[in-house]
Amino acid sequence: MMRRADPVNASKQLPFEIIIEILSWLPIDSLVRFKRVCKNWCFLIVHDRKFIAKHMERTCLLRLKYVYKHEANKLTVIFDESFGMAAFCAGLVLEKSLTNSQVFRIRNPATHQVLYLPNAHEGTRNMDFALNPSTHECKVVCFYVKDSEVGFEVLTIGKDDQWRPMKHPNTNLLKHRGKPALQYYRGSSFKCEGLGHFLQVTGDGQDWNLKIHSLDILSECFSTNTMPRGFYVNWWHTLVFYWNDCVAVADIAEEKLTLLVLEDYKQHKWSKKTVRVTFLGDHMTLRKDPFYVINADSDGLHFRFKDRFIHYDLKTETIEKVNIRQGNNFCFVQPSLIALKGMKTGKVACCI
Repeated sequence: MMRRADPVNASKQLPFEIIIEILSWLPIDSLVRFKRVCKNWCFLIVHDRKFIAKHMERTCLLRLKYVYKHEANKLTVIFDESFGMAAFCAGLVLEKSLTNSQVFRIRNPATHQVLYLPNAHEGTRNMDFALNPSTHECKVVCFYVKDSEVGFEVLTIGKDDQWRPMKHPNTNLLKHRGKPALQYYRGSSFKCEGLGHFLQVTGDGQDWNLKIHSLDILSECFSTNTMPRGFYVNWWHTLVFYWNDCVAVADIAEEKLTLLVLEDYKQHKWSKKTVRVTFLGDHMTLRKDPFYVINADSDGLHFRFKDRFIHYDLKTETIEKVNIRQGNNFCFVQPSLIALKGMKTGKVACCI
């Protein structure tokens, strides 16, 4: 009899707090259907931020199928045939078109909803985004380089129709009279969502200068740090990555990885660390060909060399190779019910 009962009438017989508790444990596919039960359920599932946060903590991980595209020392994660991943935040994926450098979209792979963004700047190099979990305000930032122009644009989802310039407190830092040798934007790490770092090397001859412009995307505020003098770095093979979720600049030589870690970008606090990397002696090709550190901490170093990922255990000083398969791969992501204004049902990645 209970199975045949009208869910609307059944909801009147149970305290709504109990219904909320039950719904918070259900998979997203079920909740998407249950939005049609009644207005109270629809409001809860679509608009109640506390419920959405509670459900995200309790829901099971979503398994997504993807492939790697490896071209010109650059790896791209592809969830479908036409878009690759640019950033990930709060269950949402920021994706870039593989055929048009100005086309980007934000997709929720769990609810099958997609939002296409206005065309980005013609010289777009990187794009990142952040979401405030308490207000669901979402901002997307675009870093572009065109000719001698370097800058940022920002878009507030649901408020801005077009990209608007992001002001830097000192525009001369972004348009240095010395020709930049390196311009690189490092997006948010998974534990530091909403914080990106733009690195800029300027100067002439032997007098090089590294500045890190740390960007809080939601507040649209920059903090600039200059790397202390006396730390030698081969600028053409500079290693830039996250160490314990802090941006780090490193130089590697004679089985030593020497790092300068920006531990507090607001207080301009740097620290120097040295790590033994004995794998160089056994893998001589790493000395000849560049490799790219993805992230690191006191336990391990994760980097990419050519067509494979490598994990180096700092405690045991052992190396583990993980070959990149050309076929299907799978990853697990934390799904969410978050829906940005303007999102519509669209093509989604395959989830299992």
